[in-house]
Amino acid sequence: MSGSEPPYTLDPFEDFCAISGHQTILLDDKLYITPGFGRVTISPTVNRTASSPWVRVIDLSRSFSLDQTASVSSVLPTSIIPVNIPNVQASAFWFDPPSSSIIYAQGVPTVEGGVIRDPSLRSFGFRGKSWIGRYDTQNQSFAPWQEVDTPFPRQNGLASSLRKVFDPIKRKGYMYGGSVQPDDGSTRIPNRQLLTYDVATMTWTNGTTEPGVFDVFGTAVPYRTGRGQLLSLIFGGNLNGAQLNMDVIYIHDTESDTWHQQRTNGPTPNGRQHFCATPITSADQSSMQIIVYGGLGSNPYSDIHSLSIPSFTWTRLEATSPLTIPGPSSRIQPTCNIVNNHILAIFGGRNLADGDTAHCDWNQNALFMYNLNERQWIFNYNASDKAAYRVPEDVYRVIGGNEYGNATLMAPSDGFDTPQLAELFAFGPQISPTIESGGPEPNPPEAGQTPRNVAAIVGGVIGGVIVVIALVLLPLLYKQFRKKKYQLYESPPNGLPPTPGVEEGTQPGVEQSLPIAEERLRLFGL
Repeated sequence: MSGSEPPYTLDPFEDFCAISGHQTILLDDKLYITPGFGRVTISPTVNRTASSPWVRVIDLSRSFSLDQTASVSSVLPTSIIPVNIPNVQASAFWFDPPSSSIIYAQGVPTVEGGVIRDPSLRSFGFRGKSWIGRYDTQNQSFAPWQEVDTPFPRQNGLASSLRKVFDPIKRKGYMYGGSVQPDDGSTRIPNRQLLTYDVATMTWTNGTTEPGVFDVFGTAVPYRTGRGQLLSLIFGGNLNGAQLNMDVIYIHDTESDTWHQQRTNGPTPNGRQHFCATPITSADQSSMQIIVYGGLGSNPYSDIHSLSIPSFTWTRLEATSPLTIPGPSSRIQPTCNIVNNHILAIFGGRNLADGDTAHCDWNQNALFMYNLNERQWIFNYNASDKAAYRVPEDVYRVIGGNEYGNATLMAPSDGFDTPQLAELFAFGPQISPTIESGGPEPNPPEAGQTPRNVAAIVGGVIGGVIVVIALVLLPLLYKQFRKKKYQLYESPPNGLPPTPGVEEGTQPGVEQSLPIAEERLRLFGL
């Protein structure tokens, strides 16, 4: 490659039809997007498979229209992200607050597709290696990312899974199930694995997922209990080769390394894979909603559902989404994040309307936003609109309280399935992340800090009772007291493609490129 030639043969925005298998993190109003699997445009009716080797950035501190996402998009330069960063999907992509670093590791190799000009710089990762990106919070910028040693004894290949959680207090990341790509490039192997990454020691260890073999394509969402334990809530996808229904949540207590199951209530979504999920917490932290979008089951889905915790109650927010901007239509392997406190941001994934990527996300118009407060899709994004999240009315009608919290249903309607679960969820949520699972929690307590001071809460409650009694005794307020109950808030607070390096031939129209639920994909001409 001559010094004047760019290292890439394609433009990251103009030439890409779709991106999937990527991961996202939101830092300081910027959405960072890992490399992933791409569809690149050859002509208006033809696209082919390739890698997306860049770390993309969308600047959400600026207002824009969603048909102009490229105007606020960029890629991290090669001075920060070397050309030989691994081209992988379903990787670990975590932010560690104490070291102010991004961790990029594991993942299954993509089809390179000739995007990187120099073949010697095409990389698909190595066992025992990870990449670290140091982040300067004052300048909101990265130092050059570096490959580091992260030993993993007896690992026989890189692991991939969309079921991932990171604990910023314990500084540990967890990957559940998924598959391993052997070093020799042979067929990926499903694994009953629980991979744990320790940031402090920079090492990986391998355990076992007690329920069985979880596939790559479900999700895991973090939930911090009132006592400080981090629980992983795991659902969707396949278990032991069979499609999971969404009426059972598998729960891993990361502190005790114990497993539980809990049945859900309410109208259950259809079983599915390749969806995205992200948590958001009510203003008073009395409940957490896990927002679920899209995916593929017996059909492609474009719906939105909410799973409220700790009552484990499903609520459908939207039956379908619009087929074109501002809606995302039906998609597989998008990512979800909460931005500006109350907006569900969906990025990427492959549009299944009329076939796999028959409709392209031209010029990176692959960002879609749903205002959870207004229950509507957004066309014009207002960066200054940072209103607090309000629990949807359809949700609080079931779990009690109001749009600012005060949930009264603090357990499943039929009770928890075991006494151990009842104890785990006894104090409700402590702090819940508001970004894509696997990313950091907002303002987590420092290590060693008590997550929730139960004694203080009890004391506060007793003090509150005394005040209320005093008010009751005041004649002028007696009627008002009888008329309405005390409320906390009186006013609102302001696939994965084949083995690496193997290119697929260009074909007109759409193309089979993900070996995911292949029998189902054939139903849609994929």
